[in-house]
Amino acid sequence: MVFTGTGILISSMEVLPHEDADFNTWNDVEHMAERVAIPGFLDGRRYASVDAPTRYLQIYNTVDVGVLDGPAYRAALANQTDWSMHHITRFIGPTRVVGRLVHSRGSVRGVAVLLLRLRPTGAPAMLPALAGLLNLMQQPGAGSIHFVEAEPRLSRPVTADDSYVGGQDCYVVLECTSVPAAERIVAALPRPAPAYGQLVSARVYQYRMDVSAAALAASAGA
Repeated sequence: MVFTGTGILISSMEVLPHEDADFNTWNDVEHMAERVAIPGFLDGRRYASVDAPTRYLQIYNTVDVGVLDGPAYRAALANQTDWSMHHITRFIGPTRVVGRLVHSRGSVRGVAVLLLRLRPTGAPAMLPALAGLLNLMQQPGAGSIHFVEAEPRLSRPVTADDSYVGGQDCYVVLECTSVPAAERIVAALPRPAPAYGQLVSARVYQYRMDVSAAALAASAGA
């Protein structure tokens, strides 16, 4: 299994061009390690989109979704560092979902991901409604696929107001062995079952870096 826990946090954003270098340093040096050190977090991964303007993607895995509604994580949200607040308040078009991994198939952690953002109509379960997307695993370069069902109550970005739309959005993550493979798959992407809802976006991201709780613990003990 690519994910060992069932809690998933997915966020994405663009940043101001003059903030780009500092944003990446903040994430690589402080923010991701700070989050993954929270009890119940297992790992975090960072990606950058392959098209312009660059959009950044973060995927965190936790033991279960309760970790993302627990006291340790809530304390971290309520006590952001100054460096964090500098960037969080400047995000362009931020998205965020806290959800459950409801199905996962495959064992490959890819160097690229195809991220499908879906807005359900009503409250249908992702499976079997989106079972047809499992056929993407038959495409060359597809290594694993994951279905993440949102918890809308927990999914609003930190700085969002009441006008934010997207807290109910669910995601399908297709791990691919290369960026060209992901781009070929997205170019021929079948339309998801219309009974489920709307495909909001389909975007390819390239791997940037990752942090695991096990590696942090080993480093602290060295």
